[in-house]
Amino acid sequence: MSTRREVLLGWRNSSPQAALAFFPPQPIGESDAVGLLPPDAGGESFADRTFVLRCPWNLRMKPGRNAQGEVSFQRANQRGALSARAFAGLGAPFPPTSWRVHENPVFQLSLNLFLISDEPCSVQLMPPFLSPRFRAWPGTLICGRFPITDWPRPLNAALEWQGSDAEWVLKRGEPIAYAQMIYQDPDAVPKLIEARMTRGLKRHTRKIDNVAQFARNVGPMFENAAEARPERLMVPKDLADP
Repeated sequence: MSTRREVLLGWRNSSPQAALAFFPPQPIGESDAVGLLPPDAGGESFADRTFVLRCPWNLRMKPGRNAQGEVSFQRANQRGALSARAFAGLGAPFPPTSWRVHENPVFQLSLNLFLISDEPCSVQLMPPFLSPRFRAWPGTLICGRFPITDWPRPLNAALEWQGSDAEWVLKRGEPIAYAQMIYQDPDAVPKLIEARMTRGLKRHTRKIDNVAQFARNVGPMFENAAEARPERLMVPKDLADP
């Protein structure tokens, strides 16, 4: 018989700048939408290990092309929307060489959030497929998985426009992505808590930050990160810095 074992899962804002504007992860079990997945279809396990990442801005944007055929992304200047300055700091297009399909441009938004775990664990980023508004998106969120135990890097939401120049409309507070925790121990269940930015965690995240700019395939570096990490990264915010 399976025995559930609760383990700590920490969250932190990637940057303290405007941190109050961002939402902490929310257990998807607190949402009525999870009722769409009955327990006998894996709904209970899904709810236990999946968190909603909520959009911190109001934003409308779409791709366009200049006279040379180069893609640029245009932001609608609407009331209450993300400012042009904030948009420039939080969003960036993928270079065309990174597109999966030549006709499908990709734009990435930073969620100013990363997850911390001392338990062997990976995070699987997924589209918010239980959200009705997701069905109106002009493409889909690019999924990804990486080990947060050794590689606590900021989470991003990257949309691939699929044969469309329609607007991507985001509203503050609505789901922008799901983060599912995948543990080596199938009995492990995460307990979400705000983590302290300890000296050890700060040093380790600095080693990982922007590594992708120097090497496109970061997978081989996971082992190096595991060797370099302190024994403990996950410290609750209300505990003293070790």
